[in-house]
Amino acid sequence: MLGHRGSSAAVQLPDNLPTNRIALRQLRWRWAGTALVYGAFLLGGYWLLRNAWTPAWALWWSGWAGLTMLIELSILWWILPNNHPPAATDLLPTFGYGTDLTLICGLLLFLLAGFLFAPRPPGWLAWLPALLYTVARLVDYFDGYLARITQHETKLGSILDMELDGFGVLIAILLGIQYGALPLWYLPLALSRQLFIFGIWLRTRRGLPVYEMTPSANRRIVAGYQTGFLSLALWPSFRPPLSTLAATIFALPLLASFGRDWLVVSGALDPASERYQRGRALVKDLLEGWLPLLARIVGFGLAAYLLGREIPTFPTWLPYLQSVHWTAPTFWLWLLALVCIPAAIAMLLGVLGRVVALPLMALAWLDVAANGLDWSDNAWLFMAAAIVTHAGSGRWALWRPEDPVLHTRPGVRQDA
Repeated sequence: MLGHRGSSAAVQLPDNLPTNRIALRQLRWRWAGTALVYGAFLLGGYWLLRNAWTPAWALWWSGWAGLTMLIELSILWWILPNNHPPAATDLLPTFGYGTDLTLICGLLLFLLAGFLFAPRPPGWLAWLPALLYTVARLVDYFDGYLARITQHETKLGSILDMELDGFGVLIAILLGIQYGALPLWYLPLALSRQLFIFGIWLRTRRGLPVYEMTPSANRRIVAGYQTGFLSLALWPSFRPPLSTLAATIFALPLLASFGRDWLVVSGALDPASERYQRGRALVKDLLEGWLPLLARIVGFGLAAYLLGREIPTFPTWLPYLQSVHWTAPTFWLWLLALVCIPAAIAMLLGVLGRVVALPLMALAWLDVAANGLDWSDNAWLFMAAAIVTHAGSGRWALWRPEDPVLHTRPGVRQDA
């Protein structure tokens, strides 16, 4: 997922063993094969957009996609000598299934980058950027898992995954701002990882100490929800003012995460100190205990209010869906209602809180689209559901099996 740490790729082979030189030669052939596949998709994307969009914008797309493709291939070539296990020096002659998935993620990202600095494409093409980034995030979730279960983890795969994460976030935020879904102030978050790495480099350059970041159970969750939100930000139907509110909600945990980590690496904060541990426990109890409990209560009440106001005739939601030419709108509204009723009850009780909060966010989204952002109901419902999604169910939750899943890296035994 989105990480804070930098990567320094060693470009020299760990030693001069003949087997390493042979392995490097084979890796360069695999790099050439990757370049051919990437080039074929670039050409195919150009011809698709040339027919479905316009030749001029298709050429523009191929320029930005091609530039991003060349950057990705250059990074891959540079880090080929790192294709060895983290604790070994013997070079592996193949990338492995996990790195192959990471390369597919890179392919999707350079196809996405082609839409930069261009108007949103028409018709079904308008959904293509969101689809490309969403699939890229899903692929990114499974590449490390596949590398671990096939016992083919490499330093190259780790570096490449981290670099592509940074590229993906940068491209998605730029597109979100470009399409008007994200506010301009969100732009620094696109460069948050790069700024963090630059800060570490600057401290090292000035001879200042740089301390190791401590493990964090929430860092992966915050980063995962951030990239999930960016997928939504690329949907054509996700617009202000709801997207601005959502951007603020999802930006705060990420800023807090980067800020805390910077205080640690710069030495301003000692995570092992007793004072920090006491303060951390109090903040954690507030943000992950009492606040989600309050959000569950508020979310249940507001969801019950909105559903009671609309069922059974859907006086505001139905006209809205009809105005946007939604197919069979009554069926979908009843389906949403039948999902949200048990979801609201489950969130109140703290049963699968992070999961059941998602349809309630969709409920708030629909009400904002139909009636505008209202700080007496739908805005607070969205915020309550977002809090539970981020922080969990909090105190007095009956069942939260999703928490161990989110706190464990896929493919790693929980007792490890």
